[in-house]
Amino acid sequence: MTEIHHLTALELVAAYERGETAPTEVVDHLLARVETGDRVGAFTTVSAARARAAAAAAERTLRSTARAELPRLYGVPTAIKDLEATAGIRTTMGSALYRDWVPDYNDEIVDIINEAGLISLGKTTVPEFGAGCYTEPEVAAPARSPFDLTRSAAGSSGGAAAAVGALFVPIAQGSDSAGSLRSPASACGVVGLKPSRGLVTAGPNGSDGMGLSVRGPLARSVRDTAAFLDVLASRTGVGTVHPPRVDSYERACDAPVPRLRVALAQGSISGGPVDPQVAEAAELAAKTLAGLGHEVFAREQAVDEAFAENFTTMFSALAGAKPVDGDESALRPIVRYLREGSRRRTAGDLAASIGIVQARARAWTLEYADADIVITPTVTTPPTFVGQLRDDADPAAELAAMAAFTGNTVIGNATGFPAISLPLGWTAEGLPLGVSLTAGWGRDDLLLAVSATLEEALPWAHRYRD
Repeated sequence: MTEIHHLTALELVAAYERGETAPTEVVDHLLARVETGDRVGAFTTVSAARARAAAAAAERTLRSTARAELPRLYGVPTAIKDLEATAGIRTTMGSALYRDWVPDYNDEIVDIINEAGLISLGKTTVPEFGAGCYTEPEVAAPARSPFDLTRSAAGSSGGAAAAVGALFVPIAQGSDSAGSLRSPASACGVVGLKPSRGLVTAGPNGSDGMGLSVRGPLARSVRDTAAFLDVLASRTGVGTVHPPRVDSYERACDAPVPRLRVALAQGSISGGPVDPQVAEAAELAAKTLAGLGHEVFAREQAVDEAFAENFTTMFSALAGAKPVDGDESALRPIVRYLREGSRRRTAGDLAASIGIVQARARAWTLEYADADIVITPTVTTPPTFVGQLRDDADPAAELAAMAAFTGNTVIGNATGFPAISLPLGWTAEGLPLGVSLTAGWGRDDLLLAVSATLEEALPWAHRYRD
């Protein structure tokens, strides 16, 4: 059998069914890899004892219960982003002020994952309060790309993407307010899906009030991504608008894909230049879909300064809304800068920015109304070096650099449309280059089906390293 850590989530399920391995063996194997080799800074907290106890319980259940009666990913290891409160497990939110916080409750997404029988190995590293597109907190080692340890895993789901890319877990939970699933997926050579707004419930503690933030999956394959989305979207929340759902996003990967109109939108809404290698990766994706019979056309992504500027106001408000009980001088300079900016603005200022972003998002939607799928670079450059984007002496410059790096990711958060980053491009040095595909609201099924055809045409599984 292939080494355990090489198996995808669905391959692990099949191996359990054949009796080739069991959850205790898998968890022990993966924990050993984490405990002796987490050079990528994937985990802030490893919950080994809890994971082993959960694995033993899952193994007993697998022996006594018909597989068809159990959730699809029962017994598969995963990890929880360190922004999600987890009862009895240290949850730092990447902040020195929360270094020792151990919640007595679970955020709803944690309950959903637990109820599906997945086994969390621990909490994955995040930037402070998730307010960054790189992951270099004070409470843990920086999260790094498994393909080059001098490079950042991006953020804010940097630890989660690094954990998947380093073969510590086959799937991991992340979240996305401004590209926080897709940017790390690009840097770590994995798949990152920001689902449609409303598809995955935020729970009573998880809504940002502005519709930007979405929980979603990170995985090494499209089908694993879809199977994990089936888990995350399994519960309907209260008080939100939900898009149409399909009975199985995993099965949607095998659905016939009709002939589509596909827009290739090079450039960046933020105005940051796009590295030629990144643009070439997006071009390759477009050419591949054209070769599969789809109608592909090019439309340059226009710079929209009003969109970018007012989105930043909203993002600052998210940082300002985080509860801080302690000396704010202990916060990272960029977080203090965002919080101070949010306090300088009135409620009217924020309302105006929300209105402008909604209007600009609507304009983008109308601009691409003739396309079923829009292809863009996920981010504007190959993975940045650790420390490259951080500028404690000038947080305003740091914020501008982060906006230039993330480029178009904010479009998906503003529109609520599903967007996925696929590792379709690679530099000569072997660094991953993500390509983003966006579909209409509620068309997560179509997005996954198209992504599955791209994975078949341009496979990337052979590129993962031990």
